[in-house]
This record gives sequence, C-alpha cells and structure tokens, in this order.
Amino acid sequence: MVREPDYKKAYEILNHALEEAVRVLQKAHLRTTSNIKLDTGELTADDEGEWAELYVKTAQEYADHCK
Repeated sequence: MVREPDYKKAYEILNHALEEAVRVLQKAHLRTTSNIKLDTGELTADDEGEWAELYVKTAQEYADHCK
C-alpha cells in the first residue's frame, strides 16, 4: 500500500506556524515601538492614551495582515 503525502495536513501545520510567527512579530513590534517611545521621552509610563493608541494601531496592522 502506497502512502501519499497528506498535503492538507502539511498546509494546516504551515499555516499555523505562519500565524504564530505573525503573532510573535506583532508582539515584538509593539514592544520595540513602545520601548523606543519610552527611551526617547515621546511616551511616558503615565501616558495611557498613547499606550492605548499603540495597541489599537498594532491590532489594526495585524488585522490588515490577516485579510
């Protein structure tokens, strides 16, 4: 009996890996952006509005990427 490759399963594994990679990169992007803004003084720890804006922007970029 010949076993054919399970292309669907391979695709699902690859797709999951790509989704995880995008999630990790988005998280790193948010953290890096926040740290740069904190280091330059553009953002302070008390500036909640800016933090919220960064989270919203990152979420929108992620959503756009997933389309």
